Amino acid sequence: MKNKYDVLIIGAGPAGLTAAIYLARNNVNVALIEAKTPGGKISEQSKIENYPGFNSVSGAELSISMFSQARENGAKFIIGKVISIENKDELIKLIKLDNGLLLESKYLIIATGMQNIIPKEVINIEKFNNKGVSYCVVCDGPLFKDKVCGIIGGGNSAFEEGNYLSSIAKEVHIFVRDKIIAEQRLVDNVEKQDNIFIHRNAQVLKLNGTSSLDSADVNIEGNIFNIPIKGLFPYIGFKPAIDFIDQNLLKLDKKNFIVVDENMETNVPNIFAVGDIISKSIRQITTATSDGTIAAKIINNRI
Repeated sequence: MKNKYDVLIIGAGPAGLTAAIYLARNNVNVALIEAKTPGGKISEQSKIENYPGFNSVSGAELSISMFSQARENGAKFIIGKVISIENKDELIKLIKLDNGLLLESKYLIIATGMQNIIPKEVINIEKFNNKGVSYCVVCDGPLFKDKVCGIIGGGNSAFEEGNYLSSIAKEVHIFVRDKIIAEQRLVDNVEKQDNIFIHRNAQVLKLNGTSSLDSADVNIEGNIFNIPIKGLFPYIGFKPAIDFIDQNLLKLDKKNFIVVDENMETNVPNIFAVGDIISKSIRQITTATSDGTIAAKIINNRI
């Protein structure tokens, strides 16, 4: 038995929630599908200072506000992970969840955003996920107050978050595998901090500990060192969250982001994509909400 909707939105980040608000206000039968916390990555940010209307707002607060607004206007919420989508025809889209639930809609909006790249070559990296390994310094940095931490990466995020973490942790070790590609201004700021140590030509090999992270084995310029650390933050990039998409169905760019037109519509009629998942140059909360607005308005005009 299929559950039928006018519109299904995969992903409840700012783009998906905005689309849901606009559709629900037009009395469209719309449901959001989300496997994790509503709000997407913004729910993990402790402070947002560039969203219009708020001098400062926590990511959790903004996420809850957006989610509540969508629900209060009539949008439904389905907890689950999408494992496949199928385009039966122009007005029949089938979405299957990992729990076996099969959903049907006339229109589909993909708003799954991006996911962190996990350095799977590091032994025990997943064993210590949420037990010392985190992908968000702003969220989890305070858990490691006055402790020794490490960051993997050589880009802007690694150095920005390393600088912030240095105000919390006792020491911060930045492990740069290849070369530093961060902006020089960020590198200069990090080098001013007495408790940050930059290790070039460094590769984290293995994480050690029992119930939580205690140390890391690191190859630094050909020599193996065991460095006591309690927290490790990999910042080696992001990739589009498209694991559930048949790449023969939708047109993708060279980096596997979904290609859309000015209406946020993909190459498949009535399948839209919005937010960080699409091929574009700027990814911000404000651009995500703009994408969601556009897709919803186009769909409202077609229903």
